[in-house]
Amino acid sequence: MRRSVRYNHEQFMSLQTILQFAVPMTTFFLMIIVGMDVTSDDFRKVLKSPKTFLVGTLGQCSLPLCAWLVLIVFNPIPAVTEGMVLVASAPAGGISTYYSYLAGVNVALSIVLTSVSCILAAVTMPLLLRLFHFLSPESGTFLVPIPTLFGQLIRLLVIPVLIGFIVRAYKPDFVVRFGKILRRIGFVALGFLIVLIFNQTWDLFLSSWLEIVRAAALFIFISMLVGYAFGMLFRFERRDSFTLLIEYGTRNTAICTTTAVIILHRTEFATFAAIYFLVEAILIVPLILLFKHFRIFFMTWRSSRPGDSGLTN
Repeated sequence: MRRSVRYNHEQFMSLQTILQFAVPMTTFFLMIIVGMDVTSDDFRKVLKSPKTFLVGTLGQCSLPLCAWLVLIVFNPIPAVTEGMVLVASAPAGGISTYYSYLAGVNVALSIVLTSVSCILAAVTMPLLLRLFHFLSPESGTFLVPIPTLFGQLIRLLVIPVLIGFIVRAYKPDFVVRFGKILRRIGFVALGFLIVLIFNQTWDLFLSSWLEIVRAAALFIFISMLVGYAFGMLFRFERRDSFTLLIEYGTRNTAICTTTAVIILHRTEFATFAAIYFLVEAILIVPLILLFKHFRIFFMTWRSSRPGDSGLTN
């Protein structure tokens, strides 16, 4: 028999009272930080290689298909299914830029792909949600409010990213001085929201944690594989291919939380996004370390070969 977890009215209203302002305010703040990481030079660099940008952007539309495959394999409970739908349809997460920085790959490409993904999410997220439910209509347990979702994403994505971009353009000293501090505050705030979500959906987590973790892990693995495969298929540089790997495996959990709690009024769907954020870090960070290790090894090996002294990868 399929398991289902229901929340009573008092639990739901308690979470709504706590998060009705916290979630959108935190999301707005995080998106301003994303915008502050973007410069006109970043866009110019990407425009010099439009194929990389187009492949990286359009290829993310394949993620709902990856989620569909995972759901076929595991056939999880509805809360996990809908959480997967939200994550797969969401834009790239801002933390992907930090992951790219740690890996020593194309940070500028990550910044632009993330920013454009967030800006376009006002259109792409509703369309991808519809596409997913067209592919798997039996999994749909809620009606996606397209006008409401579109309006919320405009306010919570497009406007704050543009504000951050303007701040970066006209107050660069402020960004240099306070950028790192603001990013840390943003991650702490996001972590606090995740704790609140867990607190209100603890019964679901205890009863379904294995389903959530294995579905999230498989989806992340397939998404990263697809991102890297696109890079190799179009013969990108290795560092650009790995940038796509990170970008495809990293989703915007803040937007997922906002959509689940504020727009759809289904807090249990946000549990998947919260756990996804943790599983994402557990899988991506070791890959970054391996990538850096083998990249250094390869560069050292090339430089030690006769006639290859001074060559770089």
